[in-house]
Amino acid sequence: MHYVSDAGIDNQDKPYAAQVEDMPDNEEYCPRYACEYNDALGHMDTQRPYAAWVEDMPDDEEYFPCYALANVLGKGETAFNKMKKVQDSLRGSTYSPFEDRDEWELAQWLINNVNQQATDEFLKLQVMRSRIRPSYRSNYKFMKTIDQLLTSPKWKCELVHAHGDDEDIGNDWGGDEDHTVGGEEMELWVRNLVACITELIGNPAFHGDIAYAPEKVYTNCQGSTQRYDEMWTGDWWWEMQVSDKNTWPVYLSIRNLAKEVCRQPSRHTSMLVGYLPVSKLESFDDNLIGQHRLFHYCMRRMVQPLVDAGRKGVEMVCADRKIRRVFPILAAYIRDHPKQCLVCLVPAKERGVNTPFQPHDQTHTTRTLHAQAGGLYPPEFVAQGLQPIFSPFWANLPHADIFTVITSNILHQLHQGIFKDHFKKWCIALVGKQNFDARFRAMPAFSGLCHFKEGISKVKQWTGTDHKQVQRIFLAALVGTAPHPDVIKAGCNLLDFIYLTQYQLHTDRTLVALQQALDSFHAVKDIFINLGCQEHFNVPKIHSLQHYVETIRSLGSLDGLNTETSERLHIDFVKKAYSASNRRDYLVQMTRWLQHQEAIIWFSSYLTWHLGNIQPEPQPADDCDRSDKSDVPPEHPDTLLNCTMLARPTKSFPAGLTYHISQRPQFLRRTVQYLQQKHGAVHFVHALQDFLCSTQTNGCQSFQPNINDCFSCFSNIVIQLPPHEHCMANQNLSARIRSHPQRDNRPRKPPTPARFDTVLTLFDKELLQCGGFHGLCIAEIRVIFKLPGHLGNYLHPLAYVHWFKPLTHFDRSVGMFHATRSTQQRLPNASIIPVHHLVQPCHLIPRFPNVAINPHWTQGHAMTDANVFYLNKYIDFSIFDWYQNHF
Repeated sequence: MHYVSDAGIDNQDKPYAAQVEDMPDNEEYCPRYACEYNDALGHMDTQRPYAAWVEDMPDDEEYFPCYALANVLGKGETAFNKMKKVQDSLRGSTYSPFEDRDEWELAQWLINNVNQQATDEFLKLQVMRSRIRPSYRSNYKFMKTIDQLLTSPKWKCELVHAHGDDEDIGNDWGGDEDHTVGGEEMELWVRNLVACITELIGNPAFHGDIAYAPEKVYTNCQGSTQRYDEMWTGDWWWEMQVSDKNTWPVYLSIRNLAKEVCRQPSRHTSMLVGYLPVSKLESFDDNLIGQHRLFHYCMRRMVQPLVDAGRKGVEMVCADRKIRRVFPILAAYIRDHPKQCLVCLVPAKERGVNTPFQPHDQTHTTRTLHAQAGGLYPPEFVAQGLQPIFSPFWANLPHADIFTVITSNILHQLHQGIFKDHFKKWCIALVGKQNFDARFRAMPAFSGLCHFKEGISKVKQWTGTDHKQVQRIFLAALVGTAPHPDVIKAGCNLLDFIYLTQYQLHTDRTLVALQQALDSFHAVKDIFINLGCQEHFNVPKIHSLQHYVETIRSLGSLDGLNTETSERLHIDFVKKAYSASNRRDYLVQMTRWLQHQEAIIWFSSYLTWHLGNIQPEPQPADDCDRSDKSDVPPEHPDTLLNCTMLARPTKSFPAGLTYHISQRPQFLRRTVQYLQQKHGAVHFVHALQDFLCSTQTNGCQSFQPNINDCFSCFSNIVIQLPPHEHCMANQNLSARIRSHPQRDNRPRKPPTPARFDTVLTLFDKELLQCGGFHGLCIAEIRVIFKLPGHLGNYLHPLAYVHWFKPLTHFDRSVGMFHATRSTQQRLPNASIIPVHHLVQPCHLIPRFPNVAINPHWTQGHAMTDANVFYLNKYIDFSIFDWYQNHF
């Protein structure tokens, strides 16, 4: 079997309606061009098209005729509708089998937080029996009540027998018979995959977020640039439509569901469908071959229901209560493949060559395996690196080619593979651990950026999130200390590739940029061999980069096919389930625990649907978020002042909100002298005079600001970030901007260092139409304050800023803009601007010298001591995207 991460294997079988009938003359299916150009920000505001049927098309819209939707065979009743009818007929409570809402919420809390022994003790307390008096008085009766709830498909245990090298595990070529004499016996816990698919596709909670037919979406009305995001916008669906205490969990999901729904763990769009047994298989001389056979045999038993269903179809009641014939087909097989490339016939010694190779052919591979099993020993068996697995699980799956559904894996191939295991090690070997650690310690702070106080060489355990954090500042730490310019170029191209693959929306243009980044990396990668830190590039994961573009075109953007999802599911379905067991005969207890958990989840979803208050939850943090969730305050009318921006359109922002600021300033009555000394606002009075002269304010204008005035100041402000075209349009992205001097803490805690963030501000609206950084200027926020009443009334808070020079110097060797401070008479060039001119926080990184880092820099003074900075290209996806669009 192939080695996988401890998160397990994510098998995502995609049901879709493949039966197509001729369309009526007056109805035509077409992609809808969802393109709305934002004139002020120069971004494409795209929204996903949901409507696949179009009737009575208006003359002023242009469409591309495509294929019909899946047939609707009639109307049906979902499980939710059936349960509601039963409750209505019995005139029972909405919360039946619970008496009321209070009893249901108590049950929900108990099943999620308390083990069975503690539950029994809790329910037998006198206060529970005399006052609360629930209908269940013991854990036994409580579990009996839970068992009355409808739940997901039942678990089934099947015995698997291994017999050593003389025989294959199970019967050859997918037979149903099994050997029962001798060898080792293991348990395979599975669910019926078709039943699981039926539950997912028929869940009314997903109504409105599910697609039943493919779509082609374009970014322009000419149809020249195609967009790839959801799986139904990729080419694969179109082609199909027209044509020991170890266990490995297997997950299933359907990609009819929108990605934004699948990325929310609380929506439960993925189901655990099996626990594969793990054994050392001591009866085999070659344990690895035995594990391969065990895996394929168990998977073959698991996917057997998909064979007939994929050929004949199964009538299912969908989320919209319409009955369709669904053909479940394996569309994406998500798993880490560290040992070899399974997609194409690349020679073992040519995996580092930037050349496409002939893809694997499933039919030819199956024939080769059959010939090898029959004793013919074809030369292709050795040439293609095949293993003696003569009954692969995918051999009988209809309409599925295993070599085309193996997906690219951002987490294991890019973050933990190419970057961590190779590029980072090469660079540390060239630069040295001490130099790298000093540069990471000296990095200026940024909201959502992890500060490595001890550097990166002492980190023992890395996660995918840690790798992403390092990637945001890795190139900056490399500049100035790399022994050759090609090292920087290789890093820049590799990071470009990694960032582009994480786009949530792709177009033909971004895929061209993705291929160009890969080609540029291969053009300079030999520098690592020349410098002696790498012997060769015959690495499978380097070759895997060749298949990213074709995977995106076929299956849509990769954020919906990432193993990070299964990493999160592993916590809920494996670790928590195992913790709930007594560690003996744990699989039986784990499946029973999961059954109870799913019953509670199912009933909670039913109540939400029945009470009519289904609302989408906020999008969780992901690769395109600009800041961590803890950095964004809750929207509460008592603590926040929500204001509408006047200087730029607000139609793409939720409810027109563009910034949030506390109603009460954190620092009251700060004198001008205090601002000059603590905030460095040396030109505060003069800048405020200029602002009041150039701006119309409501109120008396007879007073002029002077050094005796006092101002109420804010320590931070949260601004609404403009959406960019390669992130989901409905994401609500915010970022906090901080501006405060050093603050003393308790005696046992060190003082909080001063923090004056840098921001891209609106400078020229007309130039902004050119895209990129045109029309924007960098400013350092020194003071955020409220205009006193005696100086006039102004709607928005104000910010005193120190300007940087316009972004005109682009360093091609690094791929970033130079940024230097703007001065007047050797003092900072300062002015006051309203906060609604703040567009996007940015990260400036000092240009580190070739010599050792000044220890003063590592104590948080790099921003004040350095003279030249780089505008960090990789700090977030918005800045990266603006770099891509600037030229």
